[in-house]
Amino acid sequence: MSLGQSFAASSAPDTSGATAVAKDAAGHWAEGVLTEWQQQGLLTGYQDGSLQPDHQITRAEFTALINKSFGYTNTAAITYADVKSSSWFYTDITKAAAAGYIMGYPDQTFRPNQSLSREEMAVIVSSVLKLNAVDMAASFTDTAAGHEWSKKQINAIAAAGLMNGYGQKFRPLATATRAEAVSVLDRALKLQTSSSANTIVYDKAGNYGPETGVVTVNGSVYIEASEVVLSNTIITGDLVISEAVGKGDVTLKNVTVKGTTTIAGGGKNSIHVVDSVLVTVIVNKKDGSIRIVTEGTSSVEQITLQSGALLEEGSGTGSGFGNIDLSAAIPASAEVALAGTFETVDIFATAIKVNLTSGSIGQLTLAPGAANTRIDIASGASINTLILNAVASVTGKGSIGTALINASGSTIAQTPGHVSYGNNASAVVGAPVVSGNSSNSHAVTEVVYGFEGYISDVDNHPVADMTIHFRKGLAATTGTIAASVITDAEGKYFANLAPGIYTGELSKAGYITTYVIGASLTTHKNTEQNATAIKIPAADEIRIVLTWGEYPYDEDSHLIGPAPGNQSFHTWYGDREFSNNDVVYADLDHDDTSSYGPETTTIRKRVDGKYTFYVHNFSGNGADHTQTLAASGAKVEIYNGSNATPVKTYHIPVADSTDEYWHVFDMNVAGSELSFTDTNMLTVNPPYVEVDVSPTPNTYNLSVENHVGTNDIVNVYGLEPGDVISVYSEEGGTAEPLQTATVYGESTSIRMTGLDFGKEYTTIYISLKKPNRTESYAIPIPVLSEASYAELATTIAGNFKDRVLPGTMTVGQTVYMADPAFEWPRDFDVRIMDFQAPSTVTDDVYLLRDYYLWYMDYNGTAEPVKYSITLELKLDSSAVTKEIFITVPSVFTALPETIAYARTLNDDRLADPLTAAEVVVSNPEATAEQYIQAIKDLHWIFSLIANEEE
Repeated sequence: MSLGQSFAASSAPDTSGATAVAKDAAGHWAEGVLTEWQQQGLLTGYQDGSLQPDHQITRAEFTALINKSFGYTNTAAITYADVKSSSWFYTDITKAAAAGYIMGYPDQTFRPNQSLSREEMAVIVSSVLKLNAVDMAASFTDTAAGHEWSKKQINAIAAAGLMNGYGQKFRPLATATRAEAVSVLDRALKLQTSSSANTIVYDKAGNYGPETGVVTVNGSVYIEASEVVLSNTIITGDLVISEAVGKGDVTLKNVTVKGTTTIAGGGKNSIHVVDSVLVTVIVNKKDGSIRIVTEGTSSVEQITLQSGALLEEGSGTGSGFGNIDLSAAIPASAEVALAGTFETVDIFATAIKVNLTSGSIGQLTLAPGAANTRIDIASGASINTLILNAVASVTGKGSIGTALINASGSTIAQTPGHVSYGNNASAVVGAPVVSGNSSNSHAVTEVVYGFEGYISDVDNHPVADMTIHFRKGLAATTGTIAASVITDAEGKYFANLAPGIYTGELSKAGYITTYVIGASLTTHKNTEQNATAIKIPAADEIRIVLTWGEYPYDEDSHLIGPAPGNQSFHTWYGDREFSNNDVVYADLDHDDTSSYGPETTTIRKRVDGKYTFYVHNFSGNGADHTQTLAASGAKVEIYNGSNATPVKTYHIPVADSTDEYWHVFDMNVAGSELSFTDTNMLTVNPPYVEVDVSPTPNTYNLSVENHVGTNDIVNVYGLEPGDVISVYSEEGGTAEPLQTATVYGESTSIRMTGLDFGKEYTTIYISLKKPNRTESYAIPIPVLSEASYAELATTIAGNFKDRVLPGTMTVGQTVYMADPAFEWPRDFDVRIMDFQAPSTVTDDVYLLRDYYLWYMDYNGTAEPVKYSITLELKLDSSAVTKEIFITVPSVFTALPETIAYARTLNDDRLADPLTAAEVVVSNPEATAEQYIQAIKDLHWIFSLIANEEE
């Protein structure tokens, strides 16, 4: 059984004795929480019944514990080089990536089997709980020994009472034990559930809540992403569906909210309330384009609208919507649509439109201040009692049972079954109502608000005098023009158009024809209907323009092509520009992330050869797999030189496919001539592009040494036989190299000597050439000055010293190789290059990362054991090598030292193990095993005392 499987990653507890106390947890300082977690199935032990609470915990094991205890189930794609899909921890790391509480390393690794440090644990738990960083004077004396990125989070974790130190020390680089990990997570869970200000935030699409049973959240929940499904949850506080949901959907399944539900986000398909109970709901979607549907056994006791909305009761046996208030906060001309059976509707807003599209309203009351309201009752719909305390216009073919009219001036197209008048009021009943411009002073005219926006180029400069022809409808690029506008000197425009969706065609000399989508609302003037105008490329440029529909939100352009010196490039959102010798060859000059496009990639300087262009659905297919590339209506146009007409156009294949890549074309460039291979196919993976160019050297495996004089050195590791490394003094790799070296035999490294980098800080350039491939691009490598390098080799390296471990040191403690109080330079790193133990013993010390070792087992031999550790101390790319020795004492000398220390503690619990240890020492025939057991018993009490003091 692997370490992770036995300790953290099992999906169920070991049923053989899961409720029993593990044999090595009895009497442990964390016995209570370990037993509780084991009984809850959050923690499983080894097959021998142990939990090994004082052993180290790895990064992978910790993610598994978090996912299980906090209930993370959503997954995200990962590309870590050291995480294989067959590994036990793969799924847990995909869950961690989706939740966003832990990150990998710059070299694209996750290091799953690396031991977790206390500072890492602090940062990760702080991220899980979304604690605010605390920027204050260090509460511990040794946080300087850790990394800068952990200090504020350590303060936050300490302030929350989740982690304590050892006296005045936090030991940030010490390894976290299993017991510590469980204890900290248990405190985190309790803090989350007990805090009266507790909030849970769902800011990524996915399914939340248990599949079966019900979980209670003692606080509030914020939904800040579309495509969220929340199930089987009781919320004692409030539920907020925020503006961040945008136009997306949110589904509540078997959810009870005892506080207030506020809905500020959602779209035309929108908020689904299924088998749920909402006591009080407030709706305030700025543009009014939101639909809320109740289904199954759902009930919404009270709902207040502060904006337009569509409320719809779907199929089911629940009571649906109860009392509805259309508050005075609803802007004039907003529209509220109702479909279902409603008990009461009270209207306090002025000059709005209420449409009962189907179903019935028990009683609709128009408040005295709610004048000029339009009420339309569709055929088949009915209002049992209509009370008009202000002027209204009632239209439609639906029926009215009783109308009570308390204010003069209303018109009612229908003839109610019964009409009563109060306050000497009068009304026109049973006559058609005239809308629009009319001599009837009581007719309600529709207000046109229109929309405005800003047109800029890819550099965000305003585009003046741009003509925009608007046509009614989404993606309406032909047909009748509803209006034409021209941008002003600041690139701004205003379109005075009736409510609806419009497609605007951007037209100006020197620009490619692209489009802007504008929405005219019924509630207010819409703003930020912006677009990017794309210039016609220069005579020697090639421009690729990607456009698409509303979904998916973000489609990404990728271009792979040739570069000077038989190199290649890949432009995409993560590496937007390729340049060489200060010349830009290609760039992603405009990256659109919010629907429609355009997104443009430009070849600025041509290099003959093959180019490959593909598109990635970065947003994903959505929870219901409807936001696919295939359904996006995407189009790619290629413009060659200063020509406003594309030389090639590709439309995405229409298919029932969830593939997330579109391999659009391969293009061959020969001078001014272009030829295309029309690939135009959807694929599961990005297209494979065979590259003849060698990869660039891995900077993690590369270091430089700038000694005084001409004895400077370049070290490169992780190579293969036949690899060639070249060092240049200038960018571009076109001049003669300073030195070239080849890897021979079975070697995997190169050490290049006899170089001279000079006295001052400088930059060199290093390339790699693989057998049968061309030389890579020469990457820049910074080199410290001779003075700074000398400081690295003396002052900094001098902090790493030989050590003899004290006999009182307990197995499981960290062994610092350097002074933890030293202020380490920024970008300083330590790499263990070699670790040698005497051949007469097995390895008893296991190495951990950074500045420490971990004391793993006692030395049962008669003599001390000396370990040789070779370190690479690296500051940026400059490195020195240093050998230090760590001596582990023999247990035969360590036990007497431990006895002497125990006598100073005056703790009654030490009496029996102290007596037993003295018997062992006094017995000349005592074995190593007896010495080890005696020292273990004493050290066990030492650890109890230390944790109590903590």
